Amino acid sequence: MGNGIESTYHPQGDSYVLGFPYLLSVSNRKPHKNEFRIVEAFAKADLDPRMRLVFTGETTEKLSHWIDTQQVRSRVEFMGNVPEESLPSLYRGAQALIFPSLYEGFGLPIIEAMACGTPVVTSNITAMPETAGFAALFVNPRSVEEIANAMERIIGDRSLRNQMRDQGIIRAGEFSWEATCLRVAQLLREIVV
Repeated sequence: MGNGIESTYHPQGDSYVLGFPYLLSVSNRKPHKNEFRIVEAFAKADLDPRMRLVFTGETTEKLSHWIDTQQVRSRVEFMGNVPEESLPSLYRGAQALIFPSLYEGFGLPIIEAMACGTPVVTSNITAMPETAGFAALFVNPRSVEEIANAMERIIGDRSLRNQMRDQGIIRAGEFSWEATCLRVAQLLREIVV
């Protein structure tokens, strides 16, 4: 059936300016969000040292310790609680969304990022491939190497980023609330008949 996204998620408009380029992880500290592997992959990826990894929410003691262990303390930022109205600009400012979750029922950040014109790296399991369609880079979420390689590809290949941006905007258009309502109405008609 899918989900819908608000019309405020679109590629035009202000972008967050943090003073550095960043990869974004819209997440919480739940284990299935795979944040320890995201941090490790970021530490291993061959990226410009100015690149940062930005998480929504606050850190935890365990995650903070892991960041120190990976020696990327100065390159990882936590945005705290980001208000809903600020999320589109946070997506628009990012070089890519990094979302290699271990499982999702849908994966709303994937579509939100795409709607804002932000390329997406996500998992090749559970609902993520169905949600992202043809418009994301897929990784095995248990492979730090694959996540790191995807980070390198998305940052190092401008043509790929532009292609994913365009494909993502098209894909996100399939998840407007209007389109979602039409799918639900069609399903209900089929059930009644």
